[in-house]
Order: sequence, then structure tokens, then C-alpha cells
Amino acid sequence: MDIKSTFKQAKYEPNTELKNKIWNKILLHNRRIVYFKLISFSFIGITSLIGFIPMFKILINDFTQSGFYEYFSLAFSNGGIFSIYWKEFALSLVESLPTMNIALLFVLLFIFFLSLHNVIKQIINGQLSLIIQARPV
Repeated sequence: MDIKSTFKQAKYEPNTELKNKIWNKILLHNRRIVYFKLISFSFIGITSLIGFIPMFKILINDFTQSGFYEYFSLAFSNGGIFSIYWKEFALSLVESLPTMNIALLFVLLFIFFLSLHNVIKQIINGQLSLIIQARPV
């Protein structure tokens, strides 16, 4: 049997409001997803920004404890020693860097900027979903 002839025999009449109801459900679902992503990315961004402040203070404290400033100021105080022993000086400078704290600080910055990017994208998507509320044809 052919499906077309079966529907003609059953005199199937589609519900005219069905497509509007489906379209409204799709718009509502998309709007909920946009708002959920907006709230979650905002929370992650604010949390990383709040975590950035104590991490920056810890990094400054580690710089002072590691002697990095002393090694760095040595380069400007006596140029003759610096030009002779520049390799040892560079290695001492790199060794005195608090690399783990610098890496954690950059991770927090990366998370903040990534979440800020996603928040802006969700705001744009939310604006577009509010503008595009036309009825399906």
C-alpha cells in the first residue's frame, strides 16, 4: 500500500496549531539554554576573577621571597659583571622565578577571558533569539 493513499483514505487533517506550539517550545528551550549558559559562564568568570586577587598577592609575596628582585637589580647595578657572566645570571634569574604561581595566575586569567567571551556570545545569542520569534511557515 502507498502511504499517500492511506492518508487520503483516513482523511487525515493536520492540526493547524501544532506547528506553532512546536515552534514556541523550541524557542522556549533555546532561551532556557542561553540563560543557563549565561548564568554558568558568569559564575565561572566572577569566581576566577575573585580567585585572581589572592593569587596575585601570593605571586608578589613569592617574588619577594625568591630573591628575583635582587638578581634583577644586579643587572642594572654593575654592568661589567653582567656582561661577563650573563649565562649564569640568566639561569639564576629563571631559577628564582615562581613558575607555578605564574602558571596558575595565567590559568585564572585564561578562564576569566574565556568565560567573558562565552558570556558575550550568549548575550548575543539571547538577543538574537528574542529578535527571531517569527512564526514558522
